[in-house]
Amino acid sequence: MKPTIIHHIILFVAMACCLHHASAQVAQKIDLTGDGQLLGLGRQHIVESSILPEDRPVIISLPVGYNTTYARYPVLYVLDGLQNIKHTVGTVELLAEAGLIPPVIVVGIESLDRNRDLTPSNAGQEVHGGTGNAGIPQSGGAPEFLRFLSEELIPFVDANYRTHPFRILEGHSFGGLFGTYTLMESPGLFDAFIIEAPALWWNKEEMTAQAKIFFPSIENLNKTVYFGIGGGDGWGMRQELTRYVEVIKQHAPENFRWLHEEVGDEGHMASRLILNYRGLRFIFSDLSGREDLIDDFNAVAFLSTEEHLKNKYGEMARRPAEDYFNLVSELVNKDNDLGAITVLERASEAYPAYIGLLTHLAKLYEKTGQKEQAIDAYLLGVEVSKKYKQGQEEDLLLEVSRLRKTKE
Repeated sequence: MKPTIIHHIILFVAMACCLHHASAQVAQKIDLTGDGQLLGLGRQHIVESSILPEDRPVIISLPVGYNTTYARYPVLYVLDGLQNIKHTVGTVELLAEAGLIPPVIVVGIESLDRNRDLTPSNAGQEVHGGTGNAGIPQSGGAPEFLRFLSEELIPFVDANYRTHPFRILEGHSFGGLFGTYTLMESPGLFDAFIIEAPALWWNKEEMTAQAKIFFPSIENLNKTVYFGIGGGDGWGMRQELTRYVEVIKQHAPENFRWLHEEVGDEGHMASRLILNYRGLRFIFSDLSGREDLIDDFNAVAFLSTEEHLKNKYGEMARRPAEDYFNLVSELVNKDNDLGAITVLERASEAYPAYIGLLTHLAKLYEKTGQKEQAIDAYLLGVEVSKKYKQGQEEDLLLEVSRLRKTKE
């Protein structure tokens, strides 16, 4: 008998409830030191730099599951890393768990002299915050610091960790100034930038003057850049950033994805957490659902898109679980059970701890006459339930027993 709209509604509600239950957080253990302290932020390395020259401490935080896979991961390089490592790692792990970004390696670059390393030129007497006399005499070290990143730090990370080629540079204030400088000075080094409340007042807005030369001169720039600032930021930041992005509006190169936004009423320092979150969301926004996948579903095209995302961001990249769920629901409503099975097979691979995906995959297998596959899906659910102590083993084994009896 052909399913009615009531059957579809019941299935939709059941899937929603089951997905909500299945996607509840599964605690990941964090290693402890001998005296019981949590280790979750990463490991410090000392990189001996002959370019700067000095020893540079960096903190490298690996994504959950790094040691149980052979996957390669994109790398997020965070300036002022010691100040920003805690909130950045927490945000990255939350977003990756939700499938809104892929798992990434975070490299926090500790600042030893940010006035030197992050400024693109020497500041004279009129520098903001200076005394009116000598300015900041050590400023202007960004070219050498950029060489350190390109020739020493990035090769060090690539040599010691399983890195994917996709790289992001994130910086706030002077770090945002350095990110803007790097975008124009060495655009090939990073694939994406999170530029937060950049100090574009520097040396009478010289970065904006440089932008008026850089952007009109380049036809194609395949980069993604987030320009964010708190709505409560003050002098030297908001209007200067607006003037910079006005240049981009007038001369945006092809394939240049960018967003400028003022967020909330946060001031200069308080904005870092929310700008980090929104910047990551924007950079990886192509992981979220696409309407064309629903409107004109094609299994080959769907799987090809999934492979494209994994090639772009690493093999652990995945869509949010809700996106797979919504696509499955639409396909079931259109009586495209085989298409829904294709999506659920991919979703259960992407979210191996979600029993709800496996149980609905099993139901669709059974509905389409694939009883052996249904049994295998339920049995895999039993193993997942045991591993994560979800208490579903008995119910799942009852389904296996029922299906085996119908085969006899």
